[in-house]
Amino acid sequence: MIQFAEQTMTILQLIELEPLNNSESYYSRYHLNLYGIEETLKEQALEVRTRQDMQSRRVYFLPQVKVEVIRPIENTEFCARCTRLRVTSNGKLKPCLMRNDNLANLLSPMRKGANDEELTRLFLEAVKRREPYYKAAKC
Repeated sequence: MIQFAEQTMTILQLIELEPLNNSESYYSRYHLNLYGIEETLKEQALEVRTRQDMQSRRVYFLPQVKVEVIRPIENTEFCARCTRLRVTSNGKLKPCLMRNDNLANLLSPMRKGANDEELTRLFLEAVKRREPYYKAAKC
């Protein structure tokens, strides 16, 4: 993945697999704790920064690429500041990594020839559906 990021001049973001929405067997089989990878990145990095504006995630500056390590598990700060939209493999806009109940269908309208205005409306609808999965406790 690092080589691909170098070749494409992109930032590699490593996001830890969440235990939610997965069976226990799936999670135990595919979850990889990122601490060991972070230790390797720290050894190879020319510089390490903390992005205060992005959930205090660490950014490792390797000679040819930047690598960000993201730990969203039960992280209210991560959820509260999230501004990302993702596109699922089946063409849905996903405003939250942790939820599957607020998706907006993008693929069907695109296949039917949706214009830019319609697509903009779909993106705005997905943003409106955003609600942090992990909410900060109210005192």
